Amino acid sequence: MIWLLATVAGAATLSGRVVDRSADTPVAGATVEAWDPRLRGYATTTAADGSFSIELETAGPWRVRAVPRYDDPHVWRMLGGGADFCDSPPVALDDDVDLGAIALPEGRRITGQVTDPTGAPIPGATVWAAPDADLVNFDRPALSDGEGRFEVVGLDTELAGDAWSLEVSVDDWPEQFLGGVYDDELADLLGLDETTTDAGTWALLPGITVGGVVSGPDGPVGEGTVHAYASSQIVTVEVDPDGHYTAVGLPPGDVVTWANSPGLAQTYLPDADRPTTVVSVPDEGAVRDDLHLELPDEAIFEFRFEDAETGAPVPGIGGLLYNDTRTVGLGDAADDDGVLRIDRLHGGDWTLYAWGADAGFTDDWIRDADGEEVPFTIAEGAREVVTVQLERAARIEGQVVDDAGRPVDGMAIAALRDDQTGLATTTDTDGHFVLGGLGAGSWTLTAAYDAICPGDPGYVPFYWPGTPNAAWSRPLELEAAEQRTGLVLKVPTDADLDAMADRWEAEHGLDPTDPTDAAEDPDGDSYVNLDEYRMGTDPHDGTPEVEACGCHTTDRRLPFSWLGLLLLAWGRRAHRP
Repeated sequence: MIWLLATVAGAATLSGRVVDRSADTPVAGATVEAWDPRLRGYATTTAADGSFSIELETAGPWRVRAVPRYDDPHVWRMLGGGADFCDSPPVALDDDVDLGAIALPEGRRITGQVTDPTGAPIPGATVWAAPDADLVNFDRPALSDGEGRFEVVGLDTELAGDAWSLEVSVDDWPEQFLGGVYDDELADLLGLDETTTDAGTWALLPGITVGGVVSGPDGPVGEGTVHAYASSQIVTVEVDPDGHYTAVGLPPGDVVTWANSPGLAQTYLPDADRPTTVVSVPDEGAVRDDLHLELPDEAIFEFRFEDAETGAPVPGIGGLLYNDTRTVGLGDAADDDGVLRIDRLHGGDWTLYAWGADAGFTDDWIRDADGEEVPFTIAEGAREVVTVQLERAARIEGQVVDDAGRPVDGMAIAALRDDQTGLATTTDTDGHFVLGGLGAGSWTLTAAYDAICPGDPGYVPFYWPGTPNAAWSRPLELEAAEQRTGLVLKVPTDADLDAMADRWEAEHGLDPTDPTDAAEDPDGDSYVNLDEYRMGTDPHDGTPEVEACGCHTTDRRLPFSWLGLLLLAWGRRAHRP
């Protein structure tokens, strides 16, 4: 059965209770989530008696999950008692629905104590327990108390297995795993054979400490921040009034630091505009206090965006300025006067990418009249004001409906060039879409829908001007600044997600609920049903005659890919949108 998202006449309500599976007692404070087929979610919290109510504005279908608090011993479950999203029974709303009880089992527990290497307790540490399985959403956290003791509850061994690892994160210590390692694949595993498993005392690795002095042209700076990176972890610290910084709790490894201070350029160790120098600090507990940074005066670009046709300022344009190797980018958004100010720059050559689609312009690099990217050069400490005239872009606006004329929500619409670059968007609940920021030229327009679960809404991928056959698509030709509106894309429903329209399958005696029939060849002509559908031929009538190109074959059949190329070539000669 295929579900269609439809607006409910007025809001409808999902209600029910969350209870303990064994005792039927209420589970208070649990989060109850309702998710539609496009994974848009709504949530509420259960009351003291375990009850909940969620008001929803569309018919759905909705899948429901109950998630207890992190300190509650119960485990989360989908409606129906499982953990697989797609196995949960979808609920369609024609009116208010009472789901009854969502029963949650209790999970197991891990206890332990977090200390420093001397045995002193570490309070306020977040300890995460995770199953040794390729699963998501089963991790559970706990906070260590004043004695460093922790208790992680609600561990779902029913669905995630008995082997679990522990990870800890706390200020001034590197993130690490039980077993004295920084790699989760090397972590010790606890076997949760009992209701409660004691991890014992966990003495944390101290990591390394790095520091130095941040200076500008006039000596040490009195404010700013330094970021220190090693072994996939980052620590951010403030510069003290004397320009010193100390970053504590990094894992051993190759260290990179970079600094920002008002009026000065963002600088990487020791004085570069990009990462060039790493310092090896391989030993646990090591201290390096000589990672000094020298920051030059900042250079500043002000880009003033103007509409090339009217000269009016264009506010809100986002821009990202890249250095000559595109290893560092700095950006912001233009203000109400159309001015994009980017500071903290070193002198050198930069290129600017501007996001203008939302304002009716293109998303692209700033280019010259020949289409080449424009380098913007600036000297150290300089301020440059650059006027950038933006050409209006083309725009496509339309609606996607199914073969019964109903709007299709969440359909992905893409406009692609021959090099497969382009723009994409999704339809809203009315099936409406807008693709702005398109340059002049030829665009391939496609509509595709990825159903998350079998039985959810499904549609055949379609290509402009209206074919399920990619080889029969035709380019949509756009002039500069053309506003192509009122497009209607009609996509057939596809309940079994086999890329064949339900109506076509029913008309030709196939089963719209059986995805395996796409690969069948009932007339034995070597073209399977999916090929026949895409060619518009009868799957029960021998070798197909494709009237569009007259490329009927008998004894020697072309492979379908070659047939498609011939059809594509013919279509582009014979037709223009």
